[in-house]
Amino acid sequence: MKKPLILLIAITFLVFAGACFTPQLYNQNTNETRAFEEKINTFLITADGNQIIVVGNQHHYIFNANKTLKFILQWQHKQAVTADFSSFRIDNNQAVTGSYNLKIKAGKKLSIAKRKLLISKGFTEHPVTKNLYYDGNLQGKRYLANAVKIPNTMLLNKTYTIQMLETMPDSATNAVKKILLTPLAIAADGLLILGGTPLLLLSLILD
Repeated sequence: MKKPLILLIAITFLVFAGACFTPQLYNQNTNETRAFEEKINTFLITADGNQIIVVGNQHHYIFNANKTLKFILQWQHKQAVTADFSSFRIDNNQAVTGSYNLKIKAGKKLSIAKRKLLISKGFTEHPVTKNLYYDGNLQGKRYLANAVKIPNTMLLNKTYTIQMLETMPDSATNAVKKILLTPLAIAADGLLILGGTPLLLLSLILD
């Protein structure tokens, strides 16, 4: 009678032990998020206005510009616009998403025609302050900076900090993909290019 009792106790212990350890193993296999700051040295734009490059100390972030953002960045009165960026999220595939806010204060004294043009492009007018606002999203890719030398004439006067939230890889599947080297390059004539397209300094007034 003693041996069956001992065997029953042993089985019971294993069942409860498994119940205790299973959540721990599960938690180890879930993705976690790491927060860090990226010091931004400059913002660049391709000559055709289709892509925006955010240049950090360690990484380059390349985004596609939507129609409204492309219009604003090429608008002759863009100095009236101030920009603010939210935190960026980076997944295991190095895909980056984020959001931004564009603001034009009423004190800039834009003509009625220009204000109507901006509203037609997606801006909204605050009913009290009369400031114009536009909220947009960014989607792109992260690359390693790879010691590409950005000309001093294309750097900001001071660094700008953006908060980053990076999804860490699942240790069980090791799904992380290697970060590719930046496609930015220096042409023979000294110009900074992206896929053969010259890059220009993106003049932004940052909040």
